[in-house]
Amino acid sequence: MRARVAGAEKSSGRRLAGGAALLAASAVIAKIVGACYRVPLTNILGAEGIGLYQLVFPVFALMTTLSSAGIPSALARTVAEKRGAGESPAGALMSALALITCASLVCFLVTVLAARPIAAAQGNPEAWTGYVAVAPAVLFVGIVAGLRGWFQGELDMLPTALSNVMEQVVKLGAGVGFALALKDRGTVAAVAGALAGVTLSELAAAIYLAVLAAVRAKRGGIAPRDLRPGKGGIRIMARAAAPFAAAALIMPLGTFLDSFIIVNALRLGGVSPALATAQYGLYSGPVASLVTAPVVAIMSLAVAVMPSVSLSRAGRDLEGLVAKCRMSIKLVYLIGVPAALFFVIFGRDILGLLYPGLTGGEIALAGRLLSVQAVSVVLVSATQIYISLLQGLDRARSAVKALFSALIVKVVLSLTLTRFMGITGASVASVVMSAVSLAVLAVSFRRLTDIGEQKNIAKVLLAGVIMSAAGMLVKAYVPGGVAAVAAGLLPVILVYAPAVMTAGIFSEQELLSLPLGVRLVHLRRRLRFWD
Repeated sequence: MRARVAGAEKSSGRRLAGGAALLAASAVIAKIVGACYRVPLTNILGAEGIGLYQLVFPVFALMTTLSSAGIPSALARTVAEKRGAGESPAGALMSALALITCASLVCFLVTVLAARPIAAAQGNPEAWTGYVAVAPAVLFVGIVAGLRGWFQGELDMLPTALSNVMEQVVKLGAGVGFALALKDRGTVAAVAGALAGVTLSELAAAIYLAVLAAVRAKRGGIAPRDLRPGKGGIRIMARAAAPFAAAALIMPLGTFLDSFIIVNALRLGGVSPALATAQYGLYSGPVASLVTAPVVAIMSLAVAVMPSVSLSRAGRDLEGLVAKCRMSIKLVYLIGVPAALFFVIFGRDILGLLYPGLTGGEIALAGRLLSVQAVSVVLVSATQIYISLLQGLDRARSAVKALFSALIVKVVLSLTLTRFMGITGASVASVVMSAVSLAVLAVSFRRLTDIGEQKNIAKVLLAGVIMSAAGMLVKAYVPGGVAAVAAGLLPVILVYAPAVMTAGIFSEQELLSLPLGVRLVHLRRRLRFWD
């Protein structure tokens, strides 16, 4: 009996880690393609142009979140629970898509009709054309989100992974192409062209997922009657999505408020509109892109863990649930800590390498902002994992309270610090928000589950400190640029990884659930020869 339980835990852990690894790999590929988009786009548009682009994007992100927030997560959990109970979840998909379609249409109309007033309120009226260019994408993002939720509930992460990469590839080709073609007509036209590329990328992903879902339904023998939402299906889905939606809305809402607060606060501090837009562009463009790169990869784990935890909860598999929670928390810090420290030490070199179109002063400012915001890699990643774990445990309201409290703190700090500290104040406010939300979420999770990984987190942080010392030595003796960035990876490989293995943060069973698990176990045994 004990052997069967251990085997089931191992199989479940492997499926979770496999799904997370697949999404993480696709996130890395998508980020590489995304960098191939962001880097030339920044060099084409310049700091002010990317500032205009970033003024539009938070509003777009908020509208897409409003149109589909919580529904994919609710659908993923519903599908996983119905599969666990041996029921057909097909009707849940149609309920979700019907709800998303109605909400997306409303948000599309709001984006188009309110484009001019929103742009004026943000402090740069020229941004309105960008809203018109990207508005149709609101319709397609909802469909994409709903279908991804369906596949994730089936614990099939491949469609999400492939559609992620597809979005970035289409956005790269269309966005950069349109921006280049329209550059001679001015910065505003080039920005609108880049945003039109976003619309095409979402359309491509929606078509791919819709066709794949239709093919899967036909092969699976799903009858048309199974696709009916059922009595009260849409209302039930809306009720299930509500707590997920509230949690999903808070982060985009914070970015949305930033797009209004930062430029106007900088102007109140005596900065010209053009310079304020350029500084906001650095904060929300190159700096945010680097910070979110590892976060996106780590959030792939969050996407994979929520339906898996829900499945364990529905099946009353307490041991499997605890194992997944512990593994998820440790993986977040394992990846996030070295990424954050790498940005602190080599951030300016990376920015100079990726964005040669920026001036020396702009690179210096972006480097200072990155050194402040680098810690957000760990804070935001851990926050997302705790949110997913609480949602999987049917405690989404706890996540909402934590995030809302942190948002209030951020708004107050942004209004005050940005005016008197400049754009650096906005970075400080962002970090404080992440720290507050993580602290509240971690306490809530600990009270609910009595699961704490403080000892292992401390070991990861110690390994990070040792890696940082080695990184500082590399920084002192290797000139900047490509050589410094390449040499900076050596402490991660030669110092951090062995330190983590030697510390015994992961058990052999946990390592076996990861890709290359057998090799990792052999490495652990060699380093921990005293075991």
